[in-house]
Amino acid sequence: MLAEGRLLTFDRPAADSNRIAGITWRMSGECQVITVAFATEDGAPATSPPTLTARLLSTAGVLRIETGATESSIVDQLVEEGFIERLYVPVEEDGTRFIDLVLARAAVARARVLTSPAQIEIELQTGEPESVGHPLITDSVVIVEPGSAAVAQPLLDIAGYSIGTTESLEVSVEQNSNVVESTSLELEPSPGVWTAFHHMVAVGGDGYDMLRITSEDGGVIAAIPFSR
Repeated sequence: MLAEGRLLTFDRPAADSNRIAGITWRMSGECQVITVAFATEDGAPATSPPTLTARLLSTAGVLRIETGATESSIVDQLVEEGFIERLYVPVEEDGTRFIDLVLARAAVARARVLTSPAQIEIELQTGEPESVGHPLITDSVVIVEPGSAAVAQPLLDIAGYSIGTTESLEVSVEQNSNVVESTSLELEPSPGVWTAFHHMVAVGGDGYDMLRITSEDGGVIAAIPFSR
């Protein structure tokens, strides 16, 4: 089992599945098993999963399953059981869907692919307590990276997803409450579906200790501290 990084890569461009049909979980002793099932275009159980990548992003507090599926029966769900706090199924710019399992505590994981029916199965067990972060979660915006265990970098990648009608966020990178860099993050309105966004901020060699994200009306959505 791994505490960080890539758990699985499965390349199947000719699979018969294009829909995430269901996400279930169960406890098996001290292990939690997450199962993602896939369906065909007409909703029947698929025999072969789409292209898949599973990664454990411990500093962000997320286990991410990237898929070649373009449809999903699930938008988000509160779990609050075992290692998983909740889950989201956002859509990427290219139309594919990924699944973020938000960790309630530190975990190690492994993954395997099943066929007939098409599934990916994730097993989670207890990991080191210092190794897990947590995304910033609001009703309309989730900031996955940088997570709560973030380390300051010259090139800052702000990544997450939004839902609803929010159109822009103001982003400022600060050092000792002074603004080092500021920019506007434009979001695509997306009622009913979480839509992923990625925004790069080049900070260079300037030191910083805080990322502050505010809404259009000036309300603070996030104040994420950094270590160096």
